[in-house]
Amino acid sequence: MLDKSFQEITSSIKNAITNTQLEIMTDANKKLVNLYLNIGKTLEENSSWGNKFIDNVAMELKMSFPNLKGFSVRNLKYMKSFYNEYKDDEEFVQLVAQLPWKHNMDLCQVLIIRL
Repeated sequence: MLDKSFQEITSSIKNAITNTQLEIMTDANKKLVNLYLNIGKTLEENSSWGNKFIDNVAMELKMSFPNLKGFSVRNLKYMKSFYNEYKDDEEFVQLVAQLPWKHNMDLCQVLIIRL
């Protein structure tokens, strides 16, 4: 049987690792959601380019970043909807930035259906 103090030490280390991993994932998620919000803003501000603008952006991103996923036409449309829905509520954006993007996409799907 391991000494109790050893177990406490290793438990403390494991908790620190787990907490740090969670903080890193949460921070990364916030940064991604803010990136997606900014992409949505850019798409909205340049929508005068026409109906195929988002399609062309998606194709350009795929060519520039072939190993990245998440920049499909559908996802870009979600980003634009996400921006349009939350652009006037900075406080709410900070709250939804704590949600995984998948949950935000689900919210966007509801918004698109509602429109």
